[in-house]
Amino acid sequence: NADKFKLGYGIFSYYDFPVNETGNNSVRLELMDLVAFPSKSMGWDSLAGYISIKAGFRHIFSAESKTGFYVEPQLGYCRVVSAETGPSEAIYGDGLAIALEAGYSLETGQNGNCFNFGLKYETDRAGKLNTISSIGFRVSYDYRLFKRRN
Repeated sequence: NADKFKLGYGIFSYYDFPVNETGNNSVRLELMDLVAFPSKSMGWDSLAGYISIKAGFRHIFSAESKTGFYVEPQLGYCRVVSAETGPSEAIYGDGLAIALEAGYSLETGQNGNCFNFGLKYETDRAGKLNTISSIGFRVSYDYRLFKRRN
């Protein structure tokens, strides 16, 4: 529906579970991925969007560190909302979220923190009227709260 909606904006949060010593392989739980697309004709009074919860596996193509190119497939649950005629006439559906992200991870500092820059394709399928497919540019910063690197 690119002919009906403008460029969208979103926020996301996730938690990483490293599966090896270097941290270049990890299971990722994306706790929230929220995106909204305003209508070209009515702006933010009429929009389409989704919220999803997904699990994925990230592989960084570097054997020694968390710096390098990565790929991450994801699968999960989504709720798609469409309010093309205004907020009082919103329709929604629940369904399947499928995503693939590829990008570059840059390790910074001594604690294993990273900047991530990636392109993500996501399709949220919640019925014929409530399906959104999108391509997004993502920027994130990973940080460790309680653990220091030796």
